Amino acid sequence: MKIKGVLFTILSAVIFGFTPALANITYDLGNNALSMTFFRSLFAIPFLFLILKIKKIPLKIEKREASNIFILSLIGVALTIGLLYSSYSYIGIGAATTLHFMYPMFIALACKFIFKETLGIGKVLSLVIAFFGVMFFMDTNSSGNIVGALMALISGVTYAFYVLWIDKKGLVKINHYKLTFYIVTFASLQMFIGNFFGGYIKFNLPLKAYIIIIICSLLASIVGIVSFQIGVSIIGSTSAAIFSLFEPVTSVISGVVIFKEVLNLNKILGCIIILISITYLALESKLKGKYIEDKIEI
Repeated sequence: MKIKGVLFTILSAVIFGFTPALANITYDLGNNALSMTFFRSLFAIPFLFLILKIKKIPLKIEKREASNIFILSLIGVALTIGLLYSSYSYIGIGAATTLHFMYPMFIALACKFIFKETLGIGKVLSLVIAFFGVMFFMDTNSSGNIVGALMALISGVTYAFYVLWIDKKGLVKINHYKLTFYIVTFASLQMFIGNFFGGYIKFNLPLKAYIIIIICSLLASIVGIVSFQIGVSIIGSTSAAIFSLFEPVTSVISGVVIFKEVLNLNKILGCIIILISITYLALESKLKGKYIEDKIEI
């Protein structure tokens, strides 16, 4: 079993599930979601540049790789986050998160019907179980606005694009630190152009806010992104998407621990079902002896 890829994917999911709770603290200090996204990418650039220099990794990339990374950061990062955070203004966070986390389904469907890959019964059953688990996070009282719902759903599609683009365009073969350096560089530039003139980026923030932003940047834009790339390179995009479902579970736990949010029955059931889905995939894959291809076709 490719346990290394699983562990790196879970680590990235835990980080991506935890850092929004930290980011939420900065919002009370004058920051906002789009500004946070810009700074999270921007502050990662010098740290990644230093890592590349210390490891003596050349910055040079091919023109084709640069164009693919630019598209990746624009659609998979800037557009995804912009749509998801904008959807919060129309529907509840619970409903938006639920619709966004349909992306493992989109990845599986794309792999099956676009890339003509064989999906094993284990992956299919895990996805179905996970789907019902994610539905328990749905906030039925605030999911009626069609604009917000479409934004959140499309953010799931664009994030699925992010996962598949890294995998299918061979970007996982690029050094992970180099790839992440160019992703955050392009993303920060795109977010700056897209949000500066709208006044969304906030520079006049207290020191506490900047300290938290830097922590989030190191965790999410470096450790999280690099870990996810390693995970995808080892276990593939579909399996990585399923193990990424640790993210909403981590978000629930973070909300309870940090913000003393109420842990209701629906959230508990959702977490349990998602964990069952992930455990089933891990056990089934262990028995098969591999993650990328299963012997049973659908």
